Amino acid sequence: MKSKLLAVFLLVITAFLFVGCAAETTEETTITFWHNYDAGSGQVTVLETLIGEFETANPGIVVDQVFMDWSGLHDSVVLGATSGVLPDVLRGDIAFVPQFQSLDVLLKMSDFSDYADIAETLLTAPNSSNLMGTEYYGIAANTNTKILFYNTTLLTAADVSVPTTLDEVWSAATALTDSPVIGMVEPWTGIWNVGPYIWSNGGQVLSSDNSRATGYINSSIVVDVIQTLADLYQEGSLAGPSMNPGATGDTDGWAAGTYAMELDGPWREASNIAAGVDYEAIPLPPGPAGSISVLGGENFMQFNTSDTTHQEAAWKFIKFMLTEHSQVEMAKVGQMPVNIVALTNAEALAAMPLLPVFAEALQTAKARPVLAQWSEIENIIATKVSLAITGEKTVQTALDECAAQIDALLSGD
Repeated sequence: MKSKLLAVFLLVITAFLFVGCAAETTEETTITFWHNYDAGSGQVTVLETLIGEFETANPGIVVDQVFMDWSGLHDSVVLGATSGVLPDVLRGDIAFVPQFQSLDVLLKMSDFSDYADIAETLLTAPNSSNLMGTEYYGIAANTNTKILFYNTTLLTAADVSVPTTLDEVWSAATALTDSPVIGMVEPWTGIWNVGPYIWSNGGQVLSSDNSRATGYINSSIVVDVIQTLADLYQEGSLAGPSMNPGATGDTDGWAAGTYAMELDGPWREASNIAAGVDYEAIPLPPGPAGSISVLGGENFMQFNTSDTTHQEAAWKFIKFMLTEHSQVEMAKVGQMPVNIVALTNAEALAAMPLLPVFAEALQTAKARPVLAQWSEIENIIATKVSLAITGEKTVQTALDECAAQIDALLSGD
């Protein structure tokens, strides 16, 4: 009898230990993911589906996704650098990397043993925006650049040929302008917008070591470029809300047949399709220095405030989001892939027919300077360039003031 009781006791203890071990192995790790995917275009819906697939394939990891707009992401990380409240993973603008790295909160992601293997599956140029010194503090999530969109109906009606050089772009803008049609639209005047024209003409924004603006942003080349834009604006061939707050926004202007040309990103393709605009697009026609567009996009970042378990779980999630499958699904809702194979995937091409044109432009696209102060610098440039284009200041005066303000910022004065 005693032996039977002992056997039962041992069975109960064994069962208890088994249940305990099982509970231990299925303990959940919840990673917090801050992002700015666009709900209006269906990106958050696709994200939720992908998260579900990831969680099914990785039992024990839960992804808590939190949407924030651009400024919300930026400001929350700046605040979190002091408070310690930061996510395990973030998807944000490529310009965030140097800013957040300067706050000493980013995880050095190139320390992951398979980082280089994953990076080899991605486009090199977009991922270079994560390189600070010799280490990578993020990894590319998606990319974009800008190409020249044109309304084929308006070009045909005005008997204007598709431009093949940058000078021909300016001539076409003039030839296409005939009220209510305006030849060219630029919604902003930062380097995101005017940088391609500057670089394609051989100009630069800052010195090669990013320490000085004088002699670069106010050089004769840049003055000539901005003067060209100012001349187009004065004759009514260039418009944009940042130059004239009363101007029609670019999306509404395209839909109404008001704007004939614009240097823009993948979102212009999606909105033109939705509006039924008859359009085509080509890489920016070359200037004297070639066709050099601007590099944009978002990166995945991790934070050194997370413990090792959460860092590893977050890295696993990031790798899932960089697979061909995930990248193609995001391409269907307007996100240009960084996964090299996804760029030629038939489903991605069906969703984004201009992917080959964007991929061509990416080969020579240039990133804006990788600086912690870049957002402030670009706002200075946007303000001064707007004043120059609208004629409130001469171009040289506006750019000299711009250079002086940037130099003071860079020197800490």
